[in-house]
Amino acid sequence: MFEIDFKFNEPFTLESGASLESFELRCTIYGKLNADKSNAVLVFHALTGSSRVADWWPDVIGHGKGLDTSEYAFICVNYLGSCYGSTSGSSLKKKDKNYRKELPLVTVRDIVRTNVHLLDFLGIKRFKAVVGGSVGGMLALQFATDFPDLTEKVVAIGATPLSPMGLALNHLQRQAVQNNDIEMARKIAMLSYKSATQFDQRFGRKPNRNGENPHKKHENRFDIAGYLDYQGEVFKRRFEFESYLLITKAMDLFDLTDEQIRRITAQTHLVGISSDWLFPLKDVVDLAKRFRRHGVDTTFTELVSDDGHDAFLSDTEKMSDILREIFTAEHAENAERKKLFPVSKLNSLTVKACIAA
Repeated sequence: MFEIDFKFNEPFTLESGASLESFELRCTIYGKLNADKSNAVLVFHALTGSSRVADWWPDVIGHGKGLDTSEYAFICVNYLGSCYGSTSGSSLKKKDKNYRKELPLVTVRDIVRTNVHLLDFLGIKRFKAVVGGSVGGMLALQFATDFPDLTEKVVAIGATPLSPMGLALNHLQRQAVQNNDIEMARKIAMLSYKSATQFDQRFGRKPNRNGENPHKKHENRFDIAGYLDYQGEVFKRRFEFESYLLITKAMDLFDLTDEQIRRITAQTHLVGISSDWLFPLKDVVDLAKRFRRHGVDTTFTELVSDDGHDAFLSDTEKMSDILREIFTAEHAENAERKKLFPVSKLNSLTVKACIAA
């Protein structure tokens, strides 16, 4: 693994019309690029992740794993607006020439465009694949629509345009942040990342593990409350308010028109999570059907897990198996699988995993 910090000193115009005087991006590379650099894979991290894929996907990236560093070189760039080495949300206020030190609007398309800026520096002509989960999956899909000639495959995990429920949750989180309470924003987010089944199994109605008895005092908590409070406290120390506002808004604005979908030429792999209620399985299936209707070479896989939306990060053995299959299967095998599991016939009641869980 090695990291590179890039600084772009030329003006960059955002989709909103705001103009940045300059910006910085931190890039981390795992594995070794081959002679013609045809084994490069671009990985997009999730909302609060960083360019260090091994920090948040340690059991998925490495020799012989789903993201196999013995065959491919994996490149991940911290988002424009994130706070792990790239120009963060608070720094963007200073670089925006048009908005009088206000936080500029950054879209998923803007983030993708900044990543493409790195291709010339890295000498990469085309990616073997573009991979991402959650907002990272949104970015992977946006990359496939905006730069169809720059990737052979796209893998989007637990990612669709947000439903009204998802928009509502993001709205509440931003309101909490604007009230100087990023801890509350994180607690709301944690509820959407997990599943009721997981909470039942892990916490139930047990009292807080520090010994509090919720039946004795108003302030005494159940174990689930102690868990959420801890997550909020930890998060406050590691993430920037402005970055949280910026990236959740970018998520809200992500959408795909039929025209954009028809531009995709990459083999597209959509992965839905059985217990996900932030990006429900049915929404991923419906998106796969829509892609197929518009002529996109699309396969669908269900990740069966009780872990909720976070399953792509926590259920690493299944996630690694799915990615390994996508990267190693020959095109003929993919075609045969699509005959066995035609997306047009899938629905939320009958969907089965294309890959055995």
